[in-house]
Amino acid sequence: MIVGLFLLPPLAAWLAWDYLSSHGVTATTNNGELISPARPVDLSHLDYADGQSFGDLKGRWVFVVFSGAACDALCERQLYLTRQVRIGVNKDLPRVRRLLVVRGGEAVAMRKALEPAHPDLVVAGGAETALLSAFRGEGFAPDGSRFFLVDPLGNLMMFYTLDEQGNGVAQG
Repeated sequence: MIVGLFLLPPLAAWLAWDYLSSHGVTATTNNGELISPARPVDLSHLDYADGQSFGDLKGRWVFVVFSGAACDALCERQLYLTRQVRIGVNKDLPRVRRLLVVRGGEAVAMRKALEPAHPDLVVAGGAETALLSAFRGEGFAPDGSRFFLVDPLGNLMMFYTLDEQGNGVAQG
């Protein structure tokens, strides 16, 4: 009986791992596409608008949205989704930031236009070719149909399509 007491926990763990893993242990809720291997991106060389700085992003999870000279319907949808996800993380709100990279336009003007609806949004311009190439890969590009997640260490690790629901992004 004493031997059985010592063997029961490892045996139960082994059975649970083997027979329940497809429903629990290895099941994931990632709704975005994982970029493997993660690639480092340097967001410090962007021109940040209105006194914003790279320091606002350092050490935080960052949703990166790309826009042309004007924020079109795709851009607005991405900003809406990322805002809702950021609000949805509740107590971890300070750990998540949002960055809009404006290509071919004026970041300060874009910041002023979007500030009423997105006061927490960090806006930057001056995307270099090197930065844009870091956001290109097999099945993804900074083309306005996807938004990206950069981890606190500065690695591009996931991208999401506009089909994602906000709660699916928060769980992923």
